[in-house]
Amino acid sequence: MSASTNEVGKRILIVDDSRAIQAIIRRVLECEELGQLDFQTANDGAEALDKVQAFKPDLVLSDWHMPGVSGIELLQALRQTGHNDVAVGFVTTDRATECQAQARSNGALFVLNKPFDNQALRDAVALGLGRSTLNNASLGLGSSKPKPMPASTRSQTQAPDHPAIESLAQAQQALFAHLGMRGFDLIRADSRESFVQKSPQLIALYGSAGRKGVYAVGLLDFPACWMLGGLAAGCSQQEMQSTREAGKPSARQIEQATRFMRAMGPFLKKRSPSDEPSLNTARLSSQPLDRLASLTENNAGRTDLHLRIHALGVHGEARLSFMLAV
Repeated sequence: MSASTNEVGKRILIVDDSRAIQAIIRRVLECEELGQLDFQTANDGAEALDKVQAFKPDLVLSDWHMPGVSGIELLQALRQTGHNDVAVGFVTTDRATECQAQARSNGALFVLNKPFDNQALRDAVALGLGRSTLNNASLGLGSSKPKPMPASTRSQTQAPDHPAIESLAQAQQALFAHLGMRGFDLIRADSRESFVQKSPQLIALYGSAGRKGVYAVGLLDFPACWMLGGLAAGCSQQEMQSTREAGKPSARQIEQATRFMRAMGPFLKKRSPSDEPSLNTARLSSQPLDRLASLTENNAGRTDLHLRIHALGVHGEARLSFMLAV
């Protein structure tokens, strides 16, 4: 393998009580796109804790259920002993939403389920190692790629001349960190369409230090609020279904959707070096606002995103929009 693709070899500690799984994970990650990597393995959390001191891994890939010290106990121990700079991801057969929520609350970077998609694992590891060489489907399922658009419509869906969020990759990474898992596609949408609608939508108002008034507005339609909030909150499938049928997100879903909108604040375009966009407030609204309708047509920058989720029994499409106030 050529080491030219990376200037420094990264260290990965694979923790699993199955030596076969250890070998499979290592074989998948030994690829040119990830470059030079240094591997060590451990059979359980206790052995992993011993190896962390000397090996100093950049990323720990751990199973969840292991004899002795489990994967989540390993993660908690790492954080309690000051190893906050070590990224941790889980590769497990456990699909319980409780595991997703517990992993996320303890700072796990991702949770992948066995059997895993090879490209999804490579993409997750690339993110964990701080690499920028992810493929085009980096933050969705490896096999899910957008279909090519007809030439006659391609120009209509390109990013606007003055986007509110310049980096799609940053938006994807923020969503990945929020959900703690893959199973989604996030792409730019046509910003010429009106976003104001009668169905419930989460309206986020952003401010910036040194500026008066509203700096930017963010919008999540109901499907986005329901899916992003519900998955991040670890809602059961029954709760997800009931709120979907009711046509209104629960308080927990709104809280988690608001958390995601807060995370997006730093990625809003800075119009001056002193700008520091941050979320001021967010609320659910069932009625279109006159000021909002005007802002969709007259703004200092706009970014619309199309979200498709297909994970943990949740399937749906949604829309997100961010607009800089004039």
